[in-house]
Amino acid sequence: MNILAATSHKARSARELAFMFDIPLASCYRKLRELGEAELIEQEGSELTSDGKRYRVYRSRIGSVTLVYDKGTLRMKVDMAYRSAPLEIVQNMGIPKPREL
Repeated sequence: MNILAATSHKARSARELAFMFDIPLASCYRKLRELGEAELIEQEGSELTSDGKRYRVYRSRIGSVTLVYDKGTLRMKVDMAYRSAPLEIVQNMGIPKPREL
């Protein structure tokens, strides 16, 4: 969630994200790959360093997330920034009903 939040308003490089969250660069690339496979983040482009090396920058594809809990069921609606229809995930929490007295 941290990476998605950090890239929601500004595209950021893997190195910048690894520094922000104090995680190894290899772990950051792994997380970016997983988020990309889930279509939650995308490579927005690439930039050049002062010594001419190119690096990629990533941006979250999530527009908004809404959670609703009602009678033991959790619903999560994810509105994607570049998709017309929202994703909806429904999870039955399996919470037993209280016994009546």
